[in-house]
Parts: sequence; structure tokens; C-alpha cells
Amino acid sequence: MPKNNKSSLLLGLCLLITGVMVVPMLASCGKSGVNATNANARLMMVNVSPDIQPYNLYARYIKQGTNSYSYPNAYAYFLVNTTDLPLQIRTAQTINGVNPTNLLTLPDTLKPNTPYTWFVTGLRADGSLASILTVDTGSMPAIGRGKVRFVNVSPANLKLNLALNDTLAFKSVAYKSITSFVEVTAGSYNFNIAETGAPNTVLAPITNFNVLDGKLYTVYFYGLSNTSDTAKYGANILLNSLPAGTKY
Repeated sequence: MPKNNKSSLLLGLCLLITGVMVVPMLASCGKSGVNATNANARLMMVNVSPDIQPYNLYARYIKQGTNSYSYPNAYAYFLVNTTDLPLQIRTAQTINGVNPTNLLTLPDTLKPNTPYTWFVTGLRADGSLASILTVDTGSMPAIGRGKVRFVNVSPANLKLNLALNDTLAFKSVAYKSITSFVEVTAGSYNFNIAETGAPNTVLAPITNFNVLDGKLYTVYFYGLSNTSDTAKYGANILLNSLPAGTKY
């Protein structure tokens, strides 16, 4: 009987030790996947490359979502995990169910709890495809005012001015440049974009746009001069202010 009790005690002790060892291992395995808590950013995609054709987004070599991104459209913010690297864009055209061509890999690192916009610009034909990543945060404007900034994403490689109504807001903004936000009084504006060397010739107007109190906006200019199709000069405005209580 004493031997049986001793054997039972040893068996129980062994099982206990094994259990203590197995539980941490299981817990460790459970954490091997990406933990979404506090690891997410928000990303807006904007295709402003005139000849790239539609593309898909890949994170950690896995296609994200079902939508492809077409010129010259902007797509609303969506969640991305900042640890799912690299972020790539690949041709939407598939061969045997695979998107074979990696067009660009985002060189920047995303930080959690931050909104970004990824502009894809340049020309595929001459190998000048490029990424422009904006961080879409800024201090709150004063009461009764909004904030505006300007991004030149046109591969025409012009230096540009942006005037709000008749007031010059930004001057000589080079290709791929991102200005700082500036405050403007909330209200309706005509946004007029012109080449710095020909400030009286508006290349792409945006008329009667309402800047709202407390909001942040990005104005961007895209396209080419030597075409009359959808690749011609154009401009658009993005709202960078997310709704109150937006989760990451």
C-alpha cells in the first residue's frame, strides 16, 4: 500500500508538472498570430497613376479584400494591421488565380492608431511608379475654422500654386510634395490650381466646396497635360477627419 500511494503521488506530480509546462506552450501558440488590439491603423488608397491599371492590395503577401483600386479614384479608410508587412500593390489581372506582378512595396512603416493615405502615382510605362504616404492627423483648428493642405501627385512634374478664392494658400509645390495644414475660415471656396509659372491659367478648378468647422482636408492634383482622356489634369479633396469614436 505505501508503494501504491507513493506511485500515485509521483504520477500526480508528473501530470501536474506536465500540465504546467503545456499551458504556457499553448498560450504561446495562441499568441503567434497577430493580436489586433492596438495594432491597427487606418489606410485610404488613392490610385493616381494614369497607366498603372487596376491593382490589388496585399499585406504579408495575402490579398486584402475583394476590391481592386482604379484610376483616378480614392477609396475610404479601412483597417490595416501595422504588423502585417510588407504592404504591396499587385496587378489585378491574374494568371492561374495568382496576381503575379508586384508593382510597389510601401517603404514606410505604419504606426498604430493613426490614419494614412497611400497615393500611388508615376507611370508604369517608364518605371517611375512612386508611393506618397501622408499622415492624416493634425491639431484641431480654432472654432469656426477648418484646415487644408495640398499634395502634388501629378507625374507631369510641375510646380503648382493653390488659391482659395483669390487668396494664395500654397506656392510652388513640387511633384510628390506634401504641404503642412493651414487654417482657413469655414465656408464655401473655389479651389484653383495653377502652374507657378502661369498663375492666371487654372489647370483644375474645384468650385463651391464647403470647408466645415473643425475638419481637416487634403487637396490633391493629378494627371497629365498631353492627353484629353481620363488621364488629363484633375483635382480632388479628401476629408481626413474621422468620426468621433472611430475605433482602431
